[in-house]
Amino acid sequence: MKRILIYLTMIILFSVASLAANVGVIVKLADETTYTDCVNIADGKSAYDAFQQTSLDMSWQNFGFGYFLESVEGVSSNDNTGTYWSFWHINSAGNNFEAAMVGAGDYKITTDDKVIGLSYTAFDASFNPLTKPVFQSYDSLCENPIDINRLYAYVDDDRTRIDEGDTISVKPGSNVLLVFEIENLMDDQELENVEVQILIENIDDGDDLEEESDSVDIDEDDKEELEIEFEIPLEVDDEKYDVIVTVIGDADIPFRRILEYKIDVDKESHELAVDIPQTVSGVCGESISFDVELVNIGKNDEDVSLRIMNQELEIDVSRELAVDELDTEKKSITLRIPRDASGEYN
Repeated sequence: MKRILIYLTMIILFSVASLAANVGVIVKLADETTYTDCVNIADGKSAYDAFQQTSLDMSWQNFGFGYFLESVEGVSSNDNTGTYWSFWHINSAGNNFEAAMVGAGDYKITTDDKVIGLSYTAFDASFNPLTKPVFQSYDSLCENPIDINRLYAYVDDDRTRIDEGDTISVKPGSNVLLVFEIENLMDDQELENVEVQILIENIDDGDDLEEESDSVDIDEDDKEELEIEFEIPLEVDDEKYDVIVTVIGDADIPFRRILEYKIDVDKESHELAVDIPQTVSGVCGESISFDVELVNIGKNDEDVSLRIMNQELEIDVSRELAVDELDTEKKSITLRIPRDASGEYN
């Protein structure tokens, strides 16, 4: 019994797709001194949880609907003088405090740019606090231990240097390799478990695409490269997608750096991606079958002619099929191998 190995060649014709947050804390104490700190809490926790991570002695009372701060460092609210502890948080401009309209337990924190505060203060007739803590920026309270020196994007081996906020141009099915050079800015501490995570929103048929790098330790005043590789889905819309890159690791407290980019998917008017087996083995005188998968990665619906030919084996098979935009069609092909055929064929 003779066996045959066929290399397939086709002609396709067109008929014209749990992290943690660092929080800056400023407390104007009753003796007019100021306490500052940078604490770490799980994402989605509250200002109350952040205050609990400080070294201050605080007493809270839980009324079931929220927490009331009774005392800080032994100094209690005073009904006789109308002096109470007031909760403050960073304003939308990021340059000052504003009096909180919710309790500390209801102020949720999910990003690394928040500054919260307390002050021991009297109130006006409308119960607005009169004295607030002196504001300091988040960066002055929570030291940034890393710098992203360089980011290179290799799209199908074509290299481009990328800055924060830039757009990376890709095509459906593109292979993307991101190479980050991360520097430890601290001169007295190693950074541990440093890794990069990437999230591309809604790019995979409405789902997010998520990948992460290996983790490394970075010595003080040293730098390391971290890589993330992923593939753009074939069935993807021609539009821009948000890319969120998160660098995490451990120093005195866990740290996180978030960078934002865009991915721009640029589709041709007419383009197909074809998936066929590289080789098919069979027995002379018998039939072989295999599947051919066509993915329409262009902008238009297509009427496709699929042709498989080999002159030596007298094979000339054609199939007609329609492949809509963002759609996939699979066709099963059966070929009869001549009895006197043997060897390898294209």
